Amino acid sequence: MTPEFVYGVDFSGATDAERNVWIAGGRLTDDGLDIGTLGTAKSVLDGDVSGQAETHAGLVDWLREREPAAVGLDFSFGLPSTLLDAVDDPPADWGAFLDSFPPADCADPDGFEDWGKQRTREATGGERAFLKRETDGPVGASSPYGFIGSTITYYGVRDVLAPLVRGSDGGEAVATVAPMQEQSFEAPLTLLETYPAGVLGRLGLQRRNYKGASEAEREARRRNLDGLLAAADLTVDDADRETVVENTGGDALDAVVAAAAALRAVESGFAVERGRYDEREGYIYV
Repeated sequence: MTPEFVYGVDFSGATDAERNVWIAGGRLTDDGLDIGTLGTAKSVLDGDVSGQAETHAGLVDWLREREPAAVGLDFSFGLPSTLLDAVDDPPADWGAFLDSFPPADCADPDGFEDWGKQRTREATGGERAFLKRETDGPVGASSPYGFIGSTITYYGVRDVLAPLVRGSDGGEAVATVAPMQEQSFEAPLTLLETYPAGVLGRLGLQRRNYKGASEAEREARRRNLDGLLAAADLTVDDADRETVVENTGGDALDAVVAAAAALRAVESGFAVERGRYDEREGYIYV
């Protein structure tokens, strides 16, 4: 099933996720992707979305209705193989990892981070606390269970990926994940992992210091958006363009960048680059 829509989601595990999750995307046309939706979860999702759990559940419900679509999500979809092998029954593939997440006794992101650090130290003789996946290093991504990544990895995999791919709370499974699962075009939704900073880096744009209220940071967002539009088949209207430039957190821009990464993945048939893909760990599309 070829996607008719493409979206990018700038994810957040914050308590006020309704204001920090941003969604961008729209319908595919003969000219590329028309960004017809851009806003926070609170403004885009249906119902009275407020709070972390409510926002994540609302996002899942909203995505279930966006079909057929490809969606880029900016959190880690997996863990380094060293950690996967550190459990009593190591998962044989990515699907088995998803079934077993979160690890036992990891009741929250802090517990997840501690679990990862402890097993990393055991595996490296105390030399390391964090490891990256094969796909992380080449695009400059952080460890999935590090200080920056642990929260969004924990909630993203548990609250968004699992319900959509496996189904939960009475909801049907509606998604497959590229490239780890075969026949990505056959399900109503194709989900993929992306990393906005990595996309900006690939395009030679500014991957740091574009988030903030200073004039220099505002201009960095403008240049990044201009560079992205020049490099990808995207259209953004004047109102949304202004939203991206004026959003000091950079979340609006990141959502548009995530959508651009999803579009590029669709156009490539979800192809992967050699040398940075372990099928148990996941893959970042940039």
